[in-house]
Amino acid sequence: MQRISPIVRERNGFTLVEMMVALFIFAMLSVAGVIMLRSAVDSDEVTAENLGQMAEMQRFVSLMEADLSQALPRTARDDRGDRQAAFASETGGPEAAFLKFTRGGQSNINGEARSNLERVEYRLAEGNLERWRYRMTDGGSIDQPAVLISGVDTLELRFRDKRGQWSNQWETERLAELPRAIEMQFDQEGRRYRHLFLVGTGYL
Repeated sequence: MQRISPIVRERNGFTLVEMMVALFIFAMLSVAGVIMLRSAVDSDEVTAENLGQMAEMQRFVSLMEADLSQALPRTARDDRGDRQAAFASETGGPEAAFLKFTRGGQSNINGEARSNLERVEYRLAEGNLERWRYRMTDGGSIDQPAVLISGVDTLELRFRDKRGQWSNQWETERLAELPRAIEMQFDQEGRRYRHLFLVGTGYL
């Protein structure tokens, strides 16, 4: 009887070294992927923060331009009935208004029986640049402030008079006189900003 030799079959597979190399490469690719993803997320967060700050600054500048361009040479009266200058700039104390004036063009969406004039103030309190508005042009209560931008430090102002002269303080003998322009400089989170606003251009 003839003996049949067993068939030897070749088996393909990975050696331990090859498996270790493959796992090492996979681990390196995974780490690189995580680093790239983290970098992309951080970049998106920084971009979103910068865009938010830019939008906040743009809203502030637009509101200041709207208010100051509608400023009117109209004096006001305080709670005691004393006559106040049409435009004033106070210094010292958290309640000091570095800008105080009356503006026109106030919208009246609800059709209420009131004037289109509005008395507004700008203050810097604890690093927050705030906008205050009076419910009435003469006297009356004042609403809660709207915080426009935060993290503000070292606010500086200059005023240009009708003769074209610049001054760090607004002083005039005429209560109804307005400056022609205002230069505002301040620091916010390590950045220096400078803005120039025209005053009363909406009624020239």
